[in-house]
Formats: sequence, structure tokens, C-alpha cells
Amino acid sequence: MLRNSKHRRKLTTRTKVSALALSFGIVAAGSAAWAGQSQPSTGVVVDSLSLSAASGGQLKATAKVHSARTIKVQALTVAVRSAGGSNYDFPGATAPTLSPSQTTFTSGSRTFPAGTYTAFVAYKYNNTWHNLSPVKTFSGGTAAPAPGSTPSATASPSPAPTSTSTPVASPSTSTSAAPSPSQTTSTSGAAPSGIPGTWRPVFADEFNGTSLDGSKWNPNWLGCPTCTTKPVNSGELGAYAPSQVSVSGGSLHLKAEKQATTASDGKTYAYRSGLVESNGKAQFTYGAFEARIYTPGSGGQISNWPAFWTDGQNWPEDGEMDIMEGLGGGKACWHFHSPSGGPGGCAPGDFTGWHTYGAEWKPGSVTYYYDGKQVGQITTGITSSPMYLILNNGVSTEHGGPIATPADMMTDYVRVWQH
Repeated sequence: MLRNSKHRRKLTTRTKVSALALSFGIVAAGSAAWAGQSQPSTGVVVDSLSLSAASGGQLKATAKVHSARTIKVQALTVAVRSAGGSNYDFPGATAPTLSPSQTTFTSGSRTFPAGTYTAFVAYKYNNTWHNLSPVKTFSGGTAAPAPGSTPSATASPSPAPTSTSTPVASPSTSTSAAPSPSQTTSTSGAAPSGIPGTWRPVFADEFNGTSLDGSKWNPNWLGCPTCTTKPVNSGELGAYAPSQVSVSGGSLHLKAEKQATTASDGKTYAYRSGLVESNGKAQFTYGAFEARIYTPGSGGQISNWPAFWTDGQNWPEDGEMDIMEGLGGGKACWHFHSPSGGPGGCAPGDFTGWHTYGAEWKPGSVTYYYDGKQVGQITTGITSSPMYLILNNGVSTEHGGPIATPADMMTDYVRVWQH
């Protein structure tokens, strides 16, 4: 592990908190090394998912699933999301007992407006929705009820991969002057910035609303929805409070302030800041990950310890992919942590202000792209377990750049694609 790499959670710490672990099903998803809390997977697997024509121009879905162990789920359905993220789930959700023997689910039928949709199996267990792969893409017809008006609305999973238009035109290069916080330059594209290949969108949040989307994000570090949680890393000086997380002006805001704050661990920290993570709501194995982020700073140095990263359920065994973190000296850096270590590097230039940060994670390698240009690649210790998304505005004299508060880390969008 490099001296300036981000050691989010020590194994001894993870062991102590394992009793607080959450249970998550198998989802095609991605994460970062601040996780490390989970119960054994239920091992639910989709053997097949198909859509077929029904009377009156409608469609119905058939899914065959099994689980590694026998479990009683609260609901099982085939969820559908439009290109704009609207909910068009198939009706007829059931509450079966899943087992190693195959179970067949056949939905009710419905129509869909003209457009493109993604369909996937979702199940509710221990009051948490789990989305499964594969994801099917299909086109709708010309007439249908309004979004969310299906009989299965009460059983619709809150988390969901969304099929949305993809990335943005590359912002200014890393050597240009930092744009102002109010500058907005993102536009819709067809693929991750600079990452070659054919991609399909599986997750997106454009932060165009007025509040955080609770179906996609949790507003603190693995705590209750309203709790102020302790730092992820022992080198941090601030607690994470939901009050420091907001959505406005087309951006997610994570604000760091110098204010004594007592966290749920009973300790008082000199600072408080914002963090969001998708643990239990969206996780991925492999794909292209991208976010357009405004990092506070001056003189070419990123302030504090802002980061965009992913983490698995067991650290470091499942891996941690640091797509961008502002490390000592105020540089924008990337790493990949695993039992093999934490290789990585930092990009030259000024990365304060608005920039686009991306990574392509595939078997055996992670390639990093800043503003659409490749800046690094790691080919050792790459793991294959699902990981979830994290954005945070950390405060640390041990790991981050110069401390500056109040400071607002803004995110224009987060998007994930897979082949």
C-alpha cells in the first residue's frame, strides 16, 4: 500500500463491527473499502428472464430463479425502468419461498409507452430490495398507463438500475483554470467519456431534483438514515451528518464545516461533513464508472479529502476502487486496494473545480480516465466481488490536502455502464 493511499478500514475494525452487518443479495454492482459489514449472501440467482407478447399489445415477464439456501422473501417481481428512470414494474408480485430448486415467476401483463426500457428481477428480503442481473432491454409501444400505475406499485423495488442517457462532454482539461462553482457544462452523451467499447447504462443519478434520492443513496456512513456517523478512516477529523447532504441546482452538495459534532459512536469530532453511499441499493461487478465533480481548492491544490470510490462488503478481500481522491499535496489520485496491496498514482495538473473522473473495471485490470483521457492503469490484485458507490468530502491532515472550511464538494452526475 502506498504511503498516501486511502486505507479506509482496518481488518480489526471490520471484525469489531461485523455484528452490525447488513444482508445483501447478489446484484451486478460496485463499491469501496469503507464497507466491510454484511451477513452471508442469500445467493439468489436468476437462471433466466424472458419477455413475451400478451393479448392487446401487452407484455408479460417470466423469470426462473433459485437460491443457495432456503429463504422466504417478502416480494419477488420483475421491475422495469424507463430511459428517464420512471417505474413501470410488471404487476403480480408474489412472496415465494426460494430454495436451491428452481422457482418460476410469471408476471401479469401490461403495456408500455413508446421508448426504451430495462427489466430485471428484484426481490425484497429483510425489508431491503435487491436487484439482480441480467438486465433486459426492450422497446415499448404507443399506448400505456402513466408511470407507477401498475397493480404492483406497492411491491415495486425502491432501488433500481436506471436506463438513462449517458455521460457528458469532457469539461476543461486538467491544466485549465478551475471554473466557478456555478458553471454548468454537462450534456448528454452515448458512452463514458474516453472509455472505448459498447456500453449500456445500468445506473444514473443526475441530481436534478430538490432532495437526495433515497432509493439510490444513504446520507451517511453505514448508519441509520438520520444518524450522524463516525468517520470512515481513523485519520479523518470529521463526522458524517445527513444535514451536510443536499441536492439543488442540478448538483449533489457535500458540505464540510468546522463545527464540533458528536457522532453515533459517542465521540465528538472537530468537523462535520457530507457522504453518500449506495450500500444495499446499488452495487456492481465490473463496468464503467463516471462522475462529474467540483472539488474545492485553490492554487492548483484540492482542499480536504474529497473522493469518488467503490467498496466491497469485506475489506480488503473484496477490493476498493478509488476512482478519485484528493490526497496529500492536493493532488487527484487513483488506487485499487486488495489483499495484494494498494497500487495507484496521481495525475499531474490542476484538478480543482469541475472535472470528470472515470474508471473501467474489468477482469484483471482497472483503467482510470480523467476528463476523458487515460491517466493510469492497475493490473495487479484486481478483485471480482460486487462493490457499491461512495462520494464523500473527508477532512484529514494525515491524508488529504490543505483543510478549507466551509467547503462544498459538488457532483453533477454519477453514471455506471456495463457491456
